[in-house]
Amino acid sequence: MTTAERFKIWLETIYVSEKTKGPLTSGTQYVTGLNALNKKLSLTGGGIFDINIDHDQIRNLINRPENFHKDYSSHFNAFVKYRDYCVERDNRNKRPLQRQTDPFKKQQVEIAAIETTIKHFEGLDYIVISKEKDNVGWDLEATNVNETLLLEVKGLSGSITSIELTHNEYKNSLDKKLNYKLCIVTHALTNPLLEIFSFNEQLACWTNEQNEKLLTEEKIAARMWKE
Repeated sequence: MTTAERFKIWLETIYVSEKTKGPLTSGTQYVTGLNALNKKLSLTGGGIFDINIDHDQIRNLINRPENFHKDYSSHFNAFVKYRDYCVERDNRNKRPLQRQTDPFKKQQVEIAAIETTIKHFEGLDYIVISKEKDNVGWDLEATNVNETLLLEVKGLSGSITSIELTHNEYKNSLDKKLNYKLCIVTHALTNPLLEIFSFNEQLACWTNEQNEKLLTEEKIAARMWKE
């Protein structure tokens, strides 16, 4: 993806607008505005989208009376926030996975699995946002110019690939199986290994890149009480 394409996705998934207090419905206007600003300022190459551009210099140019446009400043300010996000993300990816020694091992396994999955998809040029607190039936959403993937992440401390899905997770894995991915991280706290399972229509089951299958056993729960 180009920087402009990543910026557009970021605007539509992560950016928080001061007016709407949430992401934009469409980031096209902002990208178009910055392209117009590039032309207005006669910037070569990637212009404002160049990773090495001097933002202070651009801001000074925008503030000149002859370059005034009511939207240029807001569009540029959003892009500066995007660049800050990229720097923070890159710095985070350079840090080792969290290895806290505490009694909550299960929680640490889950954190490590989430971090491993985020790092993997960001490395593939996806923008990843967390849906863990939204109870939607998956943990992460990974978006690029072509698709949005729904990622359910499971962390395991050992080497055996065996997981359980809640009713909500399992229902969504079936309802949204074309975009749903099961991301299973084994050895999460020592040497994380990520396997990604997609629904295989021909085999009618979940398979990884090596065409290894996940066997499924459906369980029925019940509520019982004494009269």
